[in-house]
Amino acid sequence: MDFILVLANIEPKNGCQDSIIEVSKELIDESLLEEGNIDYQLLKPIDKDTLTFVEKWESLDALKRHMASPHFLNFSEDTEEFVKNMTIQVIGADELNL
Repeated sequence: MDFILVLANIEPKNGCQDSIIEVSKELIDESLLEEGNIDYQLLKPIDKDTLTFVEKWESLDALKRHMASPHFLNFSEDTEEFVKNMTIQVIGADELNL
């Protein structure tokens, strides 16, 4: 396995999308500095009122450390009132060098 891919889809409560985006800034900045992080982005799908975190980690251990980090825990707590639903997909992947 070359890396771990995480897709975290967030469905904001009505009128709360901007609040989630604002709180995400610190999470993204701090996560990009973490050992084992390859990439960390927040995307806004064109045709949906959702937000999607796309994360790439070197290992499952790196992801576990991230999930225990203060900035991750703060984000979860700070956005709890803004989130209607969240689904998280964790994928172990081998990179194909085509």
